[in-house]
Amino acid sequence: MFNIFKKYQSDKIIAQTRDNYNIIAKHFSDTRKTSWPEFERYKEFVKDGQNILDWGCGNGRFFSVIKNKKIRYFGVDISQGLLNEANKEFTREIENGKAHFICSDCENLEFPRDFFDVVFMIASFHHLPDKKTRLKLLEEVFEKMKSGGKLVISVWNLKTDWAKKKLKTSGWSVENGNEFFVPWKNQDGKIIVKRYYHAFSKEELVGLLEKTGFTVSETLTSKHGDEDLNGRNLILIAEKG
Repeated sequence: MFNIFKKYQSDKIIAQTRDNYNIIAKHFSDTRKTSWPEFERYKEFVKDGQNILDWGCGNGRFFSVIKNKKIRYFGVDISQGLLNEANKEFTREIENGKAHFICSDCENLEFPRDFFDVVFMIASFHHLPDKKTRLKLLEEVFEKMKSGGKLVISVWNLKTDWAKKKLKTSGWSVENGNEFFVPWKNQDGKIIVKRYYHAFSKEELVGLLEKTGFTVSETLTSKHGDEDLNGRNLILIAEKG
């Protein structure tokens, strides 16, 4: 009974995440037009001729940084609303077959085995609400990657002074120590939705990656693109051996 309840809770949070991003898609996309400083580092992993997966791609903001490379890009997201924004922004790249935007849940990646050279999960993996779902996704990704392929994963670094301040001043809430709920407000400051985030430690994230077969080659915390122990982003680089 407990496992059934946990699955129900997990499914509910995933569905809520999808619905929340559909609700705020236009406003969210409007605030996600510029490149993060970290993107400059991420794009160094992208080479001509590669197949790229951007899991949790949102409005395709990262694609705008790498679209001039000779690649095949696949952006996957659970929110059709955000993908609609991507489809409007990258019409030409979609028409010429360079970019593909696909609406899919976290457990089904309809791609061949050994297909992707590089996989990015940029500020998306932290929306998954339980260990089983996280492992299932990583197993799927591992299967679809080529040997030697790179995985670049970043999550919010919520075990920091930055997050503690947000809890006090910005209407954030936390349950069970690691489950954060972050409000999205409209232009008038009214809360529209509250989005779920899991607070990963470096050790927890490394453990998940190693359990699914990845070798972690680098971990860092970043603030505005520079390494900072109290930085907002926790970033791991891993490889399929």
